[in-house]
Amino acid sequence: MNNNLLTLQQEAINENTSPERLDELADISELAHLVAENVNSSPETLTKLAENSNEDILKALVSNPSTPTEILIKLGDKFPQELVNNPIVDLWLLEDDNPLYCYNQLTAKLARNPNTPINLLKILIQSLDYRVRREVASNRNTPIDLLEKLATDAHKDVRRNVASSRNIPVNLLEKLATDAHKDVRRQVVSNQNTPISLLEKLATDADVSVRCMVAFNENIPISLLEKFAMDADANVRREVAAGLNTPVNLLEKLATDTHKDVRRELASAVNTPINLLEKLATDTDVNVRLEVANRKNTPPSILEKLATDSDLLIRRSIASNTNTPVNLLEKLATDADVVVRRSIAYNESSPISLLEKLATDSDAFVRRNVAFNTNATASLLEKLATTVQ
Repeated sequence: MNNNLLTLQQEAINENTSPERLDELADISELAHLVAENVNSSPETLTKLAENSNEDILKALVSNPSTPTEILIKLGDKFPQELVNNPIVDLWLLEDDNPLYCYNQLTAKLARNPNTPINLLKILIQSLDYRVRREVASNRNTPIDLLEKLATDAHKDVRRNVASSRNIPVNLLEKLATDAHKDVRRQVVSNQNTPISLLEKLATDADVSVRCMVAFNENIPISLLEKFAMDADANVRREVAAGLNTPVNLLEKLATDTHKDVRRELASAVNTPINLLEKLATDTDVNVRLEVANRKNTPPSILEKLATDSDLLIRRSIASNTNTPVNLLEKLATDADVVVRRSIAYNESSPISLLEKLATDSDAFVRRNVAFNTNATASLLEKLATTVQ
């Protein structure tokens, strides 16, 4: 090593070196990280070094108790271990305006950072700002003993985030399942660690939104689905209708539900069998029939029946459905309603022969939609060029 460089390094390390001299040494790239670590460096010099992208320099700054607070707030979340080892943190704890007790750029990121040391998380949960505590509760590395403290937090958002933790033990989930706030109980339902026995208890929750969450949970047994299918609230029965694991016998019962929204949900559900779709296609409520018409997997035979529906919205929906067979599109292409014809003109299932007919439609928007159709040929587009503005 060059003797001169070694001498300069010793000077950069020496805490008795004047701030002015350290500022000069900071301009030498090989010495910058040493100056950044020197407690005698001036705030101005340290602020200047904070503009550097070198990781060693930035780490040294976060370790230095002389680094201005605003710089520590800016960089501390990137190097949490260096921050927790910085003696300034102990001094902060004695101050009323401790930046670790406020919600700011530093605390928000530290609280979420899975690499934040446990000792620092213990400090953060003492923050008077619930947002800091809330973020700690969301940290996947927050230990159980801290989650237990946060589970009794005064703010429901903190408790809710505890309830969503992957690390939460069953006994803590059981405690939060009786929380006064529905949002916390809802989160317990959503947690993958929640056992069936606890879901069964929450299935009788007084709040309908909690029961809906349980009904939506894919892990619940058939026995619970059977109870929910008879729930007094239609919203709960809707969740059963939409459930992927709901057995056919329950779906059949829900197809005759007294509430239209339950039947409508069933009409749009992924696993609704064809025989029930046929029944729902004749439902007295237009919105139920509309859901059947909108499905991408509704059989053509059902769509043909719906094509004669007296409600205009049904015919428009079938005209837009890419699963509608060509012969049915051809029939609807002469519909008196212009929106039906516009929909067919834009439907990607419309063959070129049908598009050629619609290209002469009296409605300009029908012709424009033909031009936008991906099946339109170059020759057809040439013909339309003179009619579509």
